[in-house]
Amino acid sequence: MAVKTSVHLFTIEKTITVTHYPEQKTLVGDWESLCTEHFREALQRAAVEAQRLGTRSWIADLRRDPGVPSQDDQKWIEDQGVGESVRNGVRACINLHGASALSRLGAKRWLKSASNNGMQTFECGTLEDALEIAAKVASGKVE
Repeated sequence: MAVKTSVHLFTIEKTITVTHYPEQKTLVGDWESLCTEHFREALQRAAVEAQRLGTRSWIADLRRDPGVPSQDDQKWIEDQGVGESVRNGVRACINLHGASALSRLGAKRWLKSASNNGMQTFECGTLEDALEIAAKVASGKVE
C-alpha cells in the first residue's frame, strides 16, 4: 500500500470535510450531513478540486451515518452531479459505510447512477480498504 499522506482541502461546516490523498489520486468526502443546503455546493466544489488535482476516484465516507440527500438533491446527482464528476476525470466512486441501513440504501441509488454514467463503483467498510481500491483505480489495476 502506498503512503497515506493526506491534505485537507476544505470544510463546509455541518456538511463535509474533503481531503486529498495524492498517492492514491483520490478525494475523501467525510460527510457529517447529506441533508443540508450545502450538499450540491460540496459536490460541485469537490468536482472542481478533482479536476485541478487529477484525482481518479471519490470516496464518500458515510461512517457517521449522515442521512440521505433530499429527493431534489438525489435527482440532481443523477442528472448532473455524476456527469460533472466524470467530466472532471473521476472514474470511480467508493462508498465507505457506517451502520445505517438507510444511508446504505440511499448510497446504492447514487452508485447505480454512477455506474450508468460509466463510473466504476465500490463499497467497503474501512478507509484503508477504500484507499487500496483508490490506488488500484489510479494505477489502472482494478477490474
